[in-house]
Amino acid sequence: MTAEVTASAGVPRLSVQGISKSFEAIHALRDVSFDLAPGEIHALVGENGAGKSTLVGVITGLLQADHGHVLLNGTDVRFHNPLEARTKGVAAVFQDPNLFPHLSIAENIVTGAYPRKGPLLDLAAMRGLARTKLEQLGFDLDPDRLVAELTVAEAQFVEIARAVEPGLQLLILDEPTSALTPSEAGRLYTMVEALKAAGTTVVWISHRMDEIRRLADTITVLRDGQHVVTAPASELGDDDMIKAMVGRSVALQRVPRTEELGPVRLRVRDLNLAGTFADISFDVAEGEIVAIAGLVGSGRSEIQQAVFGLSPEVTGTIEVDGEAVRPDSPAVMARKGVVYLPEDRDAEGIISSMSITANIALPSIRSLSKAGFMAPRKERALAAGQREALSIKGEISALVSSLSGGNRQKVALARWLATNPRVLLLDEPTHGIDVGTKVQVHDMMRRLARQQRMAILMVSSDLPEVLAVSDRVLVIRRGRLAATIDIEDATQENIMAAATAGRVEEGTK
Repeated sequence: MTAEVTASAGVPRLSVQGISKSFEAIHALRDVSFDLAPGEIHALVGENGAGKSTLVGVITGLLQADHGHVLLNGTDVRFHNPLEARTKGVAAVFQDPNLFPHLSIAENIVTGAYPRKGPLLDLAAMRGLARTKLEQLGFDLDPDRLVAELTVAEAQFVEIARAVEPGLQLLILDEPTSALTPSEAGRLYTMVEALKAAGTTVVWISHRMDEIRRLADTITVLRDGQHVVTAPASELGDDDMIKAMVGRSVALQRVPRTEELGPVRLRVRDLNLAGTFADISFDVAEGEIVAIAGLVGSGRSEIQQAVFGLSPEVTGTIEVDGEAVRPDSPAVMARKGVVYLPEDRDAEGIISSMSITANIALPSIRSLSKAGFMAPRKERALAAGQREALSIKGEISALVSSLSGGNRQKVALARWLATNPRVLLLDEPTHGIDVGTKVQVHDMMRRLARQQRMAILMVSSDLPEVLAVSDRVLVIRRGRLAATIDIEDATQENIMAAATAGRVEEGTK
């Protein structure tokens, strides 16, 4: 984990000078310039679409700049691909893991540098190398496990382990904690601080103010593809940072509910899935937002997936508006007005190669078609209405792959909202999106619950989000319901106490 420092004293580890990049008529970056010092943690922040990912692409060779220069330790470099960048000590770990799902953890970690014994792969050496690296980084994973079996958080650890090599000069981490529990994030913070102590420069891309405050020495803000400010973290307050990001003050806060709750819309009783969770019972009323909290691997997402019909072997009873429903498949649940937005929006929530219009219209094909043929005018009208309602940036004819993460999340949500659901299941609804878009999503959730009278069941690892938008919190620990806490009594501390110790808080029900 030691960086091979080759720069002269006072020379920036990395310098971007006048970087510009356009995609046809879209100016993703305009004359961006700033420096990164050796052995610092440098936070790169901005709204989705601000240009952060494009800049990382230019630095790592994934993209080529139209204008400008990148200097590594004072030397002008232009990498042609990320592999070339890695050979020079520059690596990036992106928000969505990019691993080989049908290979083992060990095989993924040593990709491109497999140890050999003569003409054959040295499997024992490969496992040993992977195990040693995982242990050094504090990641408790079996090198022989298939990546396809991993959680999002575990896959993130494997990506990081693959990137950390001897001679690492610059490590870029894009939303590295978006799917991690506080304890998992803490292990990652410790690893990053160790890299910094060894002389590696770390670029930390995040929308979470608390971790930026904990880690960052320096903060750079991008807005609309332009550099706004680079300053020591001690000189840039939270409100100043947010204003620089979005051009206005934004507050993540609870908005008290004044509307009365309606009758129970979703009733779950004695839900069981062998080896995953047991004896889960709860209600979600019309107009209510209920959050499921707990550690990654506790069974919280699996409970939500079972309600949507993704686990046909589940036992127990589910009622929607008083009618018993057997969750045999997502199609059955969707017909009953229950829809689900998964955490991995790119793989499961949208079809990136299709347009905004086609994505939004997909679940509504029956209502938009006549005699087996789509009605293009109705399709466009539906997409345009959802685009306006959710403030999705981009023409409705644009490919979803061209959108920022926050706007892809909105498209994934819009395609289900267009079906007028009664129960909305959201898994990490603001995963990897900026603070401005997060506030928009929270406002939209409140509107859907309080004005359109939907029942919302949300899984979230973001405890400030849980406290800001939910009416009640279900805490899951090791597949069991450890506590149900009314929001007036909820704090981050008692939620985490229930999640880690399984203690039912006094006064909860």
